[in-house]
Amino acid sequence: MKRITGRLAEDKGKYYAVINLPNTDGKRKTKWHTLNLEAKKGNKKEAQHRLNQILDKYNAGDLYLAETMTHAEQERNRLANMDLIDYLEEWLEGHQYNIERQTYLQYKRYIDGHIREFFTPLDLAVKELTGDEINDFYTCLRNKGLKGSTCQRYHSLLHVAFKDAVKRRVIPANPVDQANRPKKEQYISGFYNAEEVKQLLELTRDDEIYIPILLAAYYGLRRSEVVGVKWSAIDFTENTLTIRHTVHSTEEGLVTKDRLKTKSSYRTLTLEPFVREELLKHREEQERMKKTMRSAYSKEYTDYVCVDALGRLYDPDFISNRFGQLLEKLKLKKIRFHDLRHSCASVLLAQGVPMKQIQEWLGHSDMSTTANIYSHLDAVSKADTGAAMSKALG
Repeated sequence: MKRITGRLAEDKGKYYAVINLPNTDGKRKTKWHTLNLEAKKGNKKEAQHRLNQILDKYNAGDLYLAETMTHAEQERNRLANMDLIDYLEEWLEGHQYNIERQTYLQYKRYIDGHIREFFTPLDLAVKELTGDEINDFYTCLRNKGLKGSTCQRYHSLLHVAFKDAVKRRVIPANPVDQANRPKKEQYISGFYNAEEVKQLLELTRDDEIYIPILLAAYYGLRRSEVVGVKWSAIDFTENTLTIRHTVHSTEEGLVTKDRLKTKSSYRTLTLEPFVREELLKHREEQERMKKTMRSAYSKEYTDYVCVDALGRLYDPDFISNRFGQLLEKLKLKKIRFHDLRHSCASVLLAQGVPMKQIQEWLGHSDMSTTANIYSHLDAVSKADTGAAMSKALG
């Protein structure tokens, strides 16, 4: 950068420093600074001294950038030189309205936790971050025992945060693209076959989460969808059940919303006779409890199917925990509550239901998702293939 020059000028009996500044477009402009000195005999030497002090600040860079950059350029410069943690916090606050509330809370927890712990001692500005530091961060997470799937969520957070910085021309490239995306361990879920599902339903019939278990087993619902089932979404005349509402557990409590994971998650399923009968019994029991408990019965969730004896909506986390306790108590094979969704797919596959229909039943966005998750369950087609080989080869 060329040295900044300037001169003294007089105007209305005052001394001024006139600074010659090159613009970002290559042209030059002048900037006037008052020196707070009267233009009279004996003051010129002091005026020259003050001019030199101002020129020193410009040539040191302290004033130059602020005077020559546009507002947008100043903002980009501010962000590029911002401390990494400060940038992530500022980005998240501005980005929170573009993501789900539970995602915002998770990201905030990640930034306040492992990200702050690892990056604070490095004292990095946004423009200084590279893929090397990010790879070291992922290694640190794995050494702490975090799973690959969790590390991938950290990767997603950092990637979208710095993708925004690239978009705003704060940095030229996303440093996360220079890092190695953490590998996710392949997880083969547990599942029940038809007989095991029957046994589970028989043994849990009198438990408080029997209806959630029933809905998850028959329809392969996610737990947020199970808790979100409403009486108004069940048509006992046309015998249909529509999935269009979810309930999520967050650090701030339960969040109910009329928005599902994907467009395909909105689906209308047939109300099977056994499920219909059990739901009608359950509704009668809810009505009985309303009359018995009177004012003690919650009026907030009267349209929800999965509520406790006092009408309070079940927390999805409670259902998962209770389910695990039940299996241990009943000495049944250990699976997760979410694995009832996989069990549903397993039973359908065993009955010869095509993968496309299973995709629609479960609410997957495309068949490749269904095939990738449940290919290991397709015992029927594999048995048919094996039989065909045996027949061909004798």
